[in-house]
Order: sequence, then C-alpha cells, then structure tokens
Amino acid sequence: MDGLSGGRMLPDGIHLPSPGLADCVRSALVTHLPGGRYILPAALHPVLLVIVRGGIVVLRDGAEVPLPRLALCGGTRGPRDARAEAGTRIVTLSLLPGGVGALFGVPAGALMEEAVDLAEVTDGTVRGLLAGFVDGLAAAMEDSLSRLWVLLEALRRDTAGQSDLWVPLSLLSLPGAALAAQFGLGQRQFERRFRESYGQPLRSYRQQLRCSRLLQALGAATSPADGWAAIAAAAGYADQAHLCRDVRRFTGHSPAGLLAGVAGDDPAFWPYRIDPLMRARHFGPSGF
Repeated sequence: MDGLSGGRMLPDGIHLPSPGLADCVRSALVTHLPGGRYILPAALHPVLLVIVRGGIVVLRDGAEVPLPRLALCGGTRGPRDARAEAGTRIVTLSLLPGGVGALFGVPAGALMEEAVDLAEVTDGTVRGLLAGFVDGLAAAMEDSLSRLWVLLEALRRDTAGQSDLWVPLSLLSLPGAALAAQFGLGQRQFERRFRESYGQPLRSYRQQLRCSRLLQALGAATSPADGWAAIAAAAGYADQAHLCRDVRRFTGHSPAGLLAGVAGDDPAFWPYRIDPLMRARHFGPSGF
C-alpha cells in the first residue's frame, strides 16, 4: 500500500514505506482529525508529521503555537494539549531506531519535547526540496505520500560512526551494568549514550515504556477484562494506585476516565480510537 497517484485520494490507514526507507520508517499513518482540543499521550519515539490539510496548534507556556506543515516531533515525557482545525488531515511517519540520524542527521534524543520545522534541521541544499513539497501539498493531496517517499530518499545520508544507540526491547529489563556490557561500554558511558539517543535516562524510559505498553494492551476496551489491581500486578506495578499515578502522568487522565472517554463520543480521545491492531503495527511493540 504505497502512495497513490492517478487522481485518487490517499486513503486513511497504514501505508508501508518505499523499499529504500524500510530501515528508517516503520510505516505511515494517514488519518483525519476531528476539530477541537485534544490531549496527546506521552510519546516514546520521534515521528515526522505532515499536515496535508488544515492546521494544528499546541499549547506551550500558555500560548498556542502552530505546528509547521512538515514537523519533526521528538518524544515527550508527558501529555500535550493541542487543537486541530476541523477537517485537518495528517500523515505521521513512525521512525525506526536510527531513522532520525539516517534521514535528518540529528540524534533522536536531541528532539525530546520538541516539534521543529524540518527545514530547521536540514542544510540549505535541501530546503528547496522541502519548500517544493510543502507548496505542493494542497494541489496534489492524492500523491502526497509517494512524493514524501521520494523526498526522504533524497535526504538519506551516510551515518557511519554516528548512529543512535538502539536497545532491543528484549534487553531493556536487564540491569544497567549488564546492558552496558552487552554493548561493550562502561556503565557511565552507556548511560550517556542512552540519554543522547532516547532523550531521557534509562530508568525513566522504562517507566514510560511500561505505561505505553499497558495502554496498547488495553486497546480501545471500554472496561478492563480484569480488575485494575490484577492489571497492575500483571504490568509490573506495585499496586493499583501506582498504575493510576502513571496513567495520569503520561496521558492526563485516570484509567477509568480514559476508558470512559474512549467509549463516549468526545472527539478529544481520537488518538485512543485508532484501531488497536493498526496502532500496534504503526508504533511497534513499545506502544505510543
């Protein structure tokens, strides 16, 4: 399901990258946003956001800041308030570990809590390509994704010796010293490389990962199959109160409030209404 052309509107859903980008981009998600305010959950990984139509503003320090049409968004440690114009249509690219460096030449950790215009992190030789892509969005929405693949392939660079550290999920439960040994690094060197690559210390990343995977496991359920205490124990929390604190910390909602909002008709909960299988396919096993 690559980008479409020939006058057809690009359909909502998951689209796979071109073969030349398969090691940098997991997938593209095309979707419409309801107008109005919403709260984005904390995000573990960077994404590339393309606003094909409409507009989005985020709340920062009490002010609404418009997002650029082509925004490179880093991970976040907490929920973000945002507002979309009615009829806004977006493409989000889920970037694989190392993809930020390979495509844009910056470490993923440097983008933590940021949403920057892609032109700000590229040199002058490619800004004309970016400007041409953005200018053509409104006139050629039906082939915007195929044009995006071409653009990113043109940005691809050699990252020998400067790639981000990538820790497989299967290793993240190891003690810090054991993890460092896996990479042939001293513990302090590993901790520094991890923070540069992931934007936060290993301990806080593990906490956010646990909650993110819990949210993915809950999916769009309107009520948990087991009691919250049992869910907390299965997810590795000390108790139900610990789970509730983390869910509120990373989503801005209590667990019960979150599930009630998803079950209702409030458009502010649209991020959680994305089909759970589609969401897992787009973001991968670590969740949001």
